[in-house]
Amino acid sequence: MITKLLERGGDLVARADVCVIGTGAGGAVAAAELAAGGRSVVVLEQGHHWTKQDFTQREDEMLPRLFEEAGMRQTADGAVTVLQGRNVGGSTVHNLCYAFRTPAPILRVWREEHALPELTEAALEPSFRRVEQNLKVKQIREAEVNGLNRLIRAGAQSLGYSGFVTRHNREGCIGAGYCILGCSYDAKQSMLVTYVPKADAAGARIYANARAERIEVDGSGRKRVLGRVVGHAGEPYGSVEVEAQVVVLAAGAVASPDLLLRSRLANLSGRVGRGLHLHPSVMLAGYVDEPIHAYRGIPQSYYIDEFIDLERDPHRGYVLMPIAGFPVLTASQLPGFGREHFRTMRDFSKMVGLLALLHDRSEGCVRPGDSPSKPRIDYALTEEDRRQLSESLVHIAEVLFAGGASRVVAPYWTDPIELHPGDDLSVLAARGVREGEIAIASTHPQSTCRMGGDRRHAVVDAFGECHDVPGLYVADMSVFPTSLGAPPQITTAALADRTAQRILARWPRPNAARKPAFS
Repeated sequence: MITKLLERGGDLVARADVCVIGTGAGGAVAAAELAAGGRSVVVLEQGHHWTKQDFTQREDEMLPRLFEEAGMRQTADGAVTVLQGRNVGGSTVHNLCYAFRTPAPILRVWREEHALPELTEAALEPSFRRVEQNLKVKQIREAEVNGLNRLIRAGAQSLGYSGFVTRHNREGCIGAGYCILGCSYDAKQSMLVTYVPKADAAGARIYANARAERIEVDGSGRKRVLGRVVGHAGEPYGSVEVEAQVVVLAAGAVASPDLLLRSRLANLSGRVGRGLHLHPSVMLAGYVDEPIHAYRGIPQSYYIDEFIDLERDPHRGYVLMPIAGFPVLTASQLPGFGREHFRTMRDFSKMVGLLALLHDRSEGCVRPGDSPSKPRIDYALTEEDRRQLSESLVHIAEVLFAGGASRVVAPYWTDPIELHPGDDLSVLAARGVREGEIAIASTHPQSTCRMGGDRRHAVVDAFGECHDVPGLYVADMSVFPTSLGAPPQITTAALADRTAQRILARWPRPNAARKPAFS
């Protein structure tokens, strides 16, 4: 049963074998598998339960509904915008559906440098297979490659840059292009339409508008999750109290460490909230001569991996990905005022975007802020990472021009650079990327409750269980020991599936008949 506490009113008091906090790529998978395994499961989600009927395709309505802080969550210095979901289904409701398994060289680093010998491709294969089947992951067909992605592919191929058409988790997609504002057609196979309904059908009790604010553990290991019923802007109403034997924390790499720190739990290593990676991204806007309406169709289907070689160096590199925005978000990211800004936006239909996503070595941290709705996020680029992002701007411009752009704009807040074919692109590397001078965004915060075999340097073990607190698990991107270097949705879901199987094996429920697992 999915209950909207904001509409029901009152307090919530519940008991269960397992309390799952969060309904994104980790929490929804864990809840569904645990409920199918015969456990009584209560799921808490601070966001609302929106469905396709609510996805209006309007930015002014959907950004406050689907994103933390209405899409304006930022690092403490305002330099990086951090986009995270705040709704049943989490960030999978607004993501763009790239479906990648964990790169093999990254798994090797996790095994060899973080004392996690269990994390082999063979060990993860059952979880990857199960997740991909449930999310209907498949290769994007040539006919589904839209105008934007065809232009980016043409540019990359003419330059001899390595790239490919990817896999995704969509079924019956009509190519409306509004993916980031929620799919009005239920074609995107997000957690909202896959694992959340599976958890519901298996008997999990799912509560929207329920923000967990503290976890308590008594002397017998029994746990209580305490929190508040909250409104759309995080304003408190009733109280929440759930008692459980096991807690699975899957609130994301910002909220999960914030909750552990507020609870004063699982931090004997001192690593909770530390080691934050963001996969920071920067972009350039290109303009073609005829309208291309870049948002129409599947937004991201092509992927340029020329500038990352994880086999050679698993710790650095960047990928290039097409990006198309909508008028409000686009206008907020482009420089200029008045007539100058109007000229830029007048050609919106001719605009094409390409971003660089960095496999970062830079690290930040998450700490409790003024309220659970606003954790403090600190992050600063290292000089090497700043150099790589600066270099990436040159290659982005190369690809855009090679694909047919007649001009390219580097959206520095002051003195933006406009380039034309034949111009010296080295001015981009010379100007570079510095916080506060150009828009930097993150959609993949990770690594704030890291896995590791050594409890002195890690928060959780290879199955996501906190070293310091038996029965307390983390099942989201927090657990990545390093930056992933690839889109994280499938890795997050597969690790959560593995965590759920571990809980079923390690925390048996006496006399409970196991229900059939999902295919």
